[in-house]
Amino acid sequence: MFNVSRVAPAPACLADKVYNDPSVIAILKPMFFGKCYLCEQIDLSDPEIEHFVPHKEDDALKFDWNNLFYACGRCNSVKGARHINLLNCTDSSINVTMEIEHILPGMSTERVTIRPHYPTPSQETINTVALLDDCYNLKNTGLRGITRENLMESIFDYYYEYINARRVLITRTSLPVKVDEAIETLKIMCKNTFPFSVFWIWHFKLDTRLHELRPEVLNLINV
Repeated sequence: MFNVSRVAPAPACLADKVYNDPSVIAILKPMFFGKCYLCEQIDLSDPEIEHFVPHKEDDALKFDWNNLFYACGRCNSVKGARHINLLNCTDSSINVTMEIEHILPGMSTERVTIRPHYPTPSQETINTVALLDDCYNLKNTGLRGITRENLMESIFDYYYEYINARRVLITRTSLPVKVDEAIETLKIMCKNTFPFSVFWIWHFKLDTRLHELRPEVLNLINV
């Protein structure tokens, strides 16, 4: 999960009780960097307007600009009305990325590890961990099995890029120009605008071997 600044004013259509208007998507998509705010997929083929707090036909929530988020179909379905009291990525007082560690497995068929970072997490963090665990791992139906497989393949496509950059950095014989390129790659991947950025941030932060061999990189990549 990544932080978002909701700086744009509410689209006029919300006053007319219309939230699925193109004008809403036109603002939400770039605001969320084109990514699902939960799983961080980009270039969504199934984008949906998600209600952060389930509206349950309450118009005050259904058409509240601050309650509308950009999500993929899988995560919107997984979240439903069951997951509530969550970390709000539009709240600038909370660094949502630092609250929850995201660790990829060795193979795409294995479970993603989602866990609180701090020893005494808030209830919102605990609830969000449970939701994200479902978003990345749930395959309790045939269709969710397929969407989970597709999601993991998308993440692993970028994971290979991360691993290649890391390999250059931990190889003592790497040429300086290759090292510089690898550092620039990691800088880009750790930005909120990049797909699945939370994974690359946490893999980098927890990589003690990389920090040992390239301590200077810690000062060059601000995460």
